[in-house]
Amino acid sequence: MENTSLDVQMLGGFTIRRDKTVLTVSGRSRKLCLLLARLIWARGQPVPYGELTRLLWEGEDPGSNTLNALKAILHRARSFLDGLESGAGRVLILNREGVCQWNADVPLTLDAEEFPRLCREAEEGQPEERKLALSLKALALYRGDFLPMLAGCAWAADRADTLHQMYLRTALEVFPLLEARARWRESARLSGAALALEPCREDLCRWHMEALLRLDRRREASQVYEELQERLLAQLGVIPSDALQALYREARRDQDPRAVSPVTLLERLREPPRPGALLCDFDFFRVVCHAMARRASRTGEPLHVALISVTGPEDLPRYSLDRVMDNLQGILLAQLRRGDAAARCGASQFTLLLPQASRDNSRLVCRRITRAFTRQFPHSPASLSVSVQPFPLENPPSTG
Repeated sequence: MENTSLDVQMLGGFTIRRDKTVLTVSGRSRKLCLLLARLIWARGQPVPYGELTRLLWEGEDPGSNTLNALKAILHRARSFLDGLESGAGRVLILNREGVCQWNADVPLTLDAEEFPRLCREAEEGQPEERKLALSLKALALYRGDFLPMLAGCAWAADRADTLHQMYLRTALEVFPLLEARARWRESARLSGAALALEPCREDLCRWHMEALLRLDRRREASQVYEELQERLLAQLGVIPSDALQALYREARRDQDPRAVSPVTLLERLREPPRPGALLCDFDFFRVVCHAMARRASRTGEPLHVALISVTGPEDLPRYSLDRVMDNLQGILLAQLRRGDAAARCGASQFTLLLPQASRDNSRLVCRRITRAFTRQFPHSPASLSVSVQPFPLENPPSTG
């Protein structure tokens, strides 16, 4: 095999190719994959048996007869390599005096070495066209993360992270160059591949959607956004940025206006950003009370309502009462939690819904409101009276 070159893939899988013969290492045992990867990575350098044993049985008890166990794996590795050519295993894996090594005299190209070499060359002050060509050649080699079948192995994980970050950096430098040249098909393909590896990255999603829109593939762009939104909601509890939402609206522009998309549904349901309690009319307040009562019946959480009444001189003009109520509304929004709700239930009354608050805590909340009102409006002709009571539950949880 001295004059035969081998082509080894470690990015996105693990294969060894000689001419038309391909050995898929990924399908073999984890220890066999790790042994071959370690020897190929440091080809020509002797690796002591002790180092291989620690590597292969990391976090495990290798037992008392580790030498024989290691020799058994070496035998399996050589037999596996014989699939390239009869006797290839003994030619490629040299074994002597307590060490073994990969035969460096057999020519070999390794994608995990070519990829960073091309990336570094692209960064060495090249003209834009040359930088783009080298970067695209490098990205074509990155068919996935380094040795994914060894993701839990520290030896592979360190190299995988370095190569992964280099891939992202190179891709993000390439997209503006492709955009400037209107090479949208390449941009769509590369951004889609990058997004598959980093499915929650909004910058990659933006590049992908923009390329798809330029290619008039609007339905695909919509789907890309909706899938990202589902992932962000499930994993991080957030929705995509305003910039991505604008792209999504552009993608949906020519689609059926009668159909409500998942994103449009969320946009219609989202409450505008505002501090404090939910302020609503009394009819909606009743619906909120019913919903919270159902939850409290199931969970056993306390649920109280409060009635705050404005009292004052009998001849208090209506415009003065309205001003007092407006001032009180501002106090309520500042003092109540975002999970609380409030509504006017009369010309001079507010009702409050205080979930997950005991009777004593509910009274403290109301006292805080009355103190804040008196402190902020010391010359007001009106005063406040408060009543707190538990909200009746239809099926209160059993206490037995």
